[in-house]
Amino acid sequence: MNREKRSGGINRRQFIRRSAALGLGAVLSPSIARLSWSASRERIAVYNSSVADSLNPYNHSSSPIYGLWQHIMEPLVEVGYEPVGYTGVLAESWEFQGKKWVFHLRKGVRFHDGAPFTSKDVIFSVNRIRTDKNSLQKSNFKDVVEMQAPDDHTVVFVMKQPNAVFLDRVQNRFILSKAAADKYGDQMDNYATGTGAYKFVSYQRGGNFVMTRNDDYWGPKAEIKEVIFRKVTEEAARVAGLEAGQVDVINNVPVHDVPRLERNSRLRVEKVEGLRTFFLALNPAFKPFDNKLVRQAANYSVDASAIVKNIFNGNGFVLNGPLGPHVIGYDPTHKRYPYDPKKARELLAKAGYPNGVEVKLYFSAGRYPQDREVCQVVAAQMGKGGFKVELVNQEWVIFWGTSGVNGGRLPFYYIGRGSLVDADTLYDQYFRTGTTKRLSYSNPEFDKLIEEEQKTGDPKKRVVLLQQAGKILMEEVPFMPLYNLADLYGVARNVVWKARPDEKIWVWDMKIRS
Repeated sequence: MNREKRSGGINRRQFIRRSAALGLGAVLSPSIARLSWSASRERIAVYNSSVADSLNPYNHSSSPIYGLWQHIMEPLVEVGYEPVGYTGVLAESWEFQGKKWVFHLRKGVRFHDGAPFTSKDVIFSVNRIRTDKNSLQKSNFKDVVEMQAPDDHTVVFVMKQPNAVFLDRVQNRFILSKAAADKYGDQMDNYATGTGAYKFVSYQRGGNFVMTRNDDYWGPKAEIKEVIFRKVTEEAARVAGLEAGQVDVINNVPVHDVPRLERNSRLRVEKVEGLRTFFLALNPAFKPFDNKLVRQAANYSVDASAIVKNIFNGNGFVLNGPLGPHVIGYDPTHKRYPYDPKKARELLAKAGYPNGVEVKLYFSAGRYPQDREVCQVVAAQMGKGGFKVELVNQEWVIFWGTSGVNGGRLPFYYIGRGSLVDADTLYDQYFRTGTTKRLSYSNPEFDKLIEEEQKTGDPKKRVVLLQQAGKILMEEVPFMPLYNLADLYGVARNVVWKARPDEKIWVWDMKIRS
């Protein structure tokens, strides 16, 4: 359940001031220029902290951006949350047949340019995901050895070995039009063509991403005619736009603004327990984090409970292990490292750093709620444990790209893994040898457990294997588990909409109340 409470003792701002004596106070940007449009019955405007940085739908792996693209392009399957499970979108049904996954495609679907949707489009799209040099999604298909199209409405994926979690790999993988690729070649992204409820209109990097309703959509027609997404990373600017009536929906409402927004008769705050798991990554490819004692010391030096209480006013849930209780593979026996700066200093000395150690903590301000404040407080807390922490703020496209996290270039960073339903997603992407470059951790015993659980069809046996893998991570700690947060959205009161727990804002789910 979501919860909101006032912190006792010192208030939130006092806590941040006392903790973050690093000269990096929260920066509020100047007010954004008033836009030429305003909310109307047929238009929804969204200010989001994360919007596409290019028209390549595969050069990211971010939940909010998946949500944006799904207005235009659609996957074979998606995750539903009531109850949690996979539902078909462009696939009507599927079968797990050992080393094969067979998908039966929806008939009668057409792309925005009128071309029929067929198995050829699926194979083309997956091939592009796997070969596009800018794709950040190719690891999802690393175990696929062949794709077959027995007919226009059947696709068969042949795997190296049985893969029980393949549905998790194909959700969020959007299907493009092969006909559009044949027509436009390398310029096809400029004519973004999908099967979704909305059609692409225009895009300006750092500006507006505009879509209009697809009146020929194969499913229920959306009520809202036009959708405008705008990337606004500054929290104060998003809130100001909402209060000024420039925008209908914003994400990541700062907790200290919640009471004021709730008092506004034109607005409301939508809350949902989020699926994003927040943690600090400790990359063993870099000193000093190649030493397990240093990684353990780091875990002893951060007080996640104080962060949740004082920065998020209790709107969060401290993690005792790699996963929250809503994730498949959760282990209730895990216990987090207690906050013990003395123990941290002792471990650093044992590791060869009796005078402490200097590290850089990378983050991307505005991407996550109160992320700058969180990192300031982490730096201050770790200082008591013997770590001299320098904060490095990067633009998201640099931080997350191949020159940052996805290139294996960052030794220590603050990150949130969104839409986490199955532990395998996190474990495979961040901790299994060779899957991605995000974290250069390698443990043969861990790898063997992941390989085994991925081909285990029995759900109970899979959970046991995932729990064993989690125990290894809690001993080796190539990361520092922090918390899940309640996701907070600011919404115009006349917008009828229920937030999802995966940070995706779907406008086709919205209606305007008269």
